[in-house]
Amino acid sequence: MIEDNTPIFKVSQVAKHLKMSADRLRTYDEELLVMPIRENKVRLYSNNDIAWLENLREIIKKDKLSILGFKELLRVSYVLNDKEFNKFVSRQEEFSVWKIIAKMRTNPNYDKLRSFYLK
Repeated sequence: MIEDNTPIFKVSQVAKHLKMSADRLRTYDEELLVMPIRENKVRLYSNNDIAWLENLREIIKKDKLSILGFKELLRVSYVLNDKEFNKFVSRQEEFSVWKIIAKMRTNPNYDKLRSFYLK
């Protein structure tokens, strides 16, 4: 069984799975929205990366949020501790971008990106 954090999927495979362009994936990487592992200049994604990207795409598509907007949401979520964040999310609408961010907080990518958003 493959671990969820094992990077084995190439850009083309992930793009096909997520029904998006490889260029969009590269943009997400360049914008520090995901950090795939690089082996000999080849980006490799894990199952955790794919789950992260699925949530990201849901936020961007359903809420019509820009990349910059998503980055700002991440910055806000990083400064709130778990108790503060859960209290905030519980006050939101039934479907809320914050409920998706709450799911993303359980993904290892959340902590992996933290240092880039708390500069």
